[in-house]
Amino acid sequence: LKYRFKVSFYNSLGKRDRGFDMSTARGCSPWRLFLLLLLSDFDGPWQRGSIVLASAKQIVGPVRLSGPKKENHWRYLSKFGYGIGTGSFKLRLQLSQPKSIPDAATIQLEIYLDEHWPEAEAKDDICERKKLAKQVRNMTIGPHSNWSEWTEGTLSQNVRPHIWYFVLSDCNGSLANFTHRLRFEFQALQQDGSEFSVEMRGMLFANVLCLAAFSGFAYWFTKRTMEFAKSAGYVHPVIWTLATGILTQFIAQAMHTVHLWAYKYDGDGLKACEVLSEILFMLAQVIQTSLLILIALGYTLLQSKIGELDLMIPMCFMVGVIHIMLVGFGKIKDDASYKFHENEGIIGWILLIMRLALYGWFLWAVQSSSREGGFKIAEFLSKFRIGGSMYFLAFPAIFLVTQMFAPYLQHFVMTIGQMLMQGGFNVWLSTLFLTRGEYFKVSTLSSSDLPGGCKMGMVKEE
Repeated sequence: LKYRFKVSFYNSLGKRDRGFDMSTARGCSPWRLFLLLLLSDFDGPWQRGSIVLASAKQIVGPVRLSGPKKENHWRYLSKFGYGIGTGSFKLRLQLSQPKSIPDAATIQLEIYLDEHWPEAEAKDDICERKKLAKQVRNMTIGPHSNWSEWTEGTLSQNVRPHIWYFVLSDCNGSLANFTHRLRFEFQALQQDGSEFSVEMRGMLFANVLCLAAFSGFAYWFTKRTMEFAKSAGYVHPVIWTLATGILTQFIAQAMHTVHLWAYKYDGDGLKACEVLSEILFMLAQVIQTSLLILIALGYTLLQSKIGELDLMIPMCFMVGVIHIMLVGFGKIKDDASYKFHENEGIIGWILLIMRLALYGWFLWAVQSSSREGGFKIAEFLSKFRIGGSMYFLAFPAIFLVTQMFAPYLQHFVMTIGQMLMQGGFNVWLSTLFLTRGEYFKVSTLSSSDLPGGCKMGMVKEE
């Protein structure tokens, strides 16, 4: 309690420090302190007697420059979206291969506004692109492998947020005519001290709210499942499958929130948490999609056990593997100039095509089961088709609608859309399985535990 928190608020390019002692917070509830830590920005390194936590977006990576290949004389480094006001950036370089050069070389840092970036990329002559740059700064590297001096600057927006693109150029031929491998360290900061790019603003708060709502839903789901088990004497496999998907999604949401929280303080986050959360999100969708198709094929409606439907298991496994591979390929291009959300580019289009293919399978399965079952099953499946269609078509709709928004808004639209999609789907399926509604009446969930017990219009495979 003797530690002193220093909270820094950024005004323009300067800082005005306001501190408060823990003695002033003793009367606060834990939730108020939690929200204070969540909504405030911290600055600086750890210091004795105080906790000061803030940094900037930080990217460290390799880049190849110069050499016989023309494209290696103009290399994209990173991008950052600045909100209205004046943000800052800084960059430094280090020779990686070779470790030294005969003389120090001067190369250029070119900075492009989002409005001019497509035109710059379209120019065939890469050295002509510099004419469209808003800023060009000289940077000196070598002759040894120590880090260069920081190149610092500011960028201002007065009307709306903008995304700025940072490029390294050697069109003046300062480096020898062979490929040089460099390491770069790039940092960017908003005017108010936030290290979140403008498309990520509010995402931490949104994810915390989503996690809190998910926790409440998980509590309700667990309680309803226990009541169902007590009433029926067992928990049906479809409920276990749904619970597995919900648990996977909950872990993914928690890990992603932890990553964003860490990113808030160091500008880098926890990459392992980020990658694992995306993989688990994908797996949760595969589990729930497979469950929809299984029911559409007649599981619990026309037969009480999987039976011949066990062919679904390896197919679902293959779909899951493909989704994991797509996540991996997407992370390779995580900071690409064209990528504004996780499903950007070819990865998103592949996911859209796969979702539509699965949707076609779902429709065929519903139609086939409707012909085999009785009137009540057909009536239920007609309603089930509507709910399933909304789920299968939700991602394609969100993906296509997102393309209509400005780049700095696309991440927000895509993320919030998927949160609402998954949340609504979880509530729908949970209500479907855990209440004594129409599905309960026509499915094996209401079958008698006595030997030979069955429902009319249903073939039970024991």
